[in-house]
Amino acid sequence: MSLGNPGMDKQDTGKAGLIAFLVNVFLFIIKLFAGLLSGSLAILSDAFNSFMDILSYLIVFFSIKLAQKGPDADHPFGHRRAEPLSALLIGIISGVLAFEIMKAAVDNVLFGDFAISITPIVFGIVLLSILLKFASYIYLRQKASSSMSTSLEAISIDSRNDVFASSIVLIGIIGVYFDFPVLDDAAAILIAFYILYSGYSIARKNIDYLMGAKPEKKVLGRIRKAAKSVKGLKRLSSTRAHYVGDRVHVEISITLDKKLTPKKTHDIGERVQKEVEKIDVVSRAFVHIDYE
Repeated sequence: MSLGNPGMDKQDTGKAGLIAFLVNVFLFIIKLFAGLLSGSLAILSDAFNSFMDILSYLIVFFSIKLAQKGPDADHPFGHRRAEPLSALLIGIISGVLAFEIMKAAVDNVLFGDFAISITPIVFGIVLLSILLKFASYIYLRQKASSSMSTSLEAISIDSRNDVFASSIVLIGIIGVYFDFPVLDDAAAILIAFYILYSGYSIARKNIDYLMGAKPEKKVLGRIRKAAKSVKGLKRLSSTRAHYVGDRVHVEISITLDKKLTPKKTHDIGERVQKEVEKIDVVSRAFVHIDYE
């Protein structure tokens, strides 16, 4: 998140979430119509996927609002864990959805009558859903990168997977058109695997955020470099960092000359703190001073 204009980050994040929500409401309606019109399990599964996205975006919306609240008496380090918690919930929802789709597809293969009717309208709706989801993915990926929002990142990954899912649906209904109706159920099963993989990827990353895992080596390197850039240090004794939500808290021990005045040592420690907190992913830095 940009330190220079946090208000703009909040506005952009909220706008991106609203656009993604409205796109999925529209896609759910037209996919449901196409699925009921054609009798295609693959299209109906894709519609259900969009419906679950709608629920996920509602969760994300409220979590973003909560995460943007500053520290208070009961939450002295803020509410940053709200976003990865919501992203984890999206991952769980994705796993449940994948299981239900696979179950329905297998049941249809074993007991279905393959009464599927593909019309030009159905083809057009599937093609439109692919184009809209691809545009949504590009937009959300850019916004997630600029705002460093894990929730928007999760939604962008979901949008990317939806492009693949809808493409598989297209292949499935083409198979139905050429008298291979089993391809519709095969497409539904493949959609389920895409959704399952997406949910796993989202959940795994955000579990690390919630469990306070250490950041990547690249981030630790930036932290050490920022601390060492301050003049007056004899040594950077130790650096520890962990995630608090999707931001990093840092504990640094520095060694200074014992001949320095108390004011000088305080100023050096404060400069180290400020330099480290300039790093975009760092929300708090705590500096411990030793002498020799």
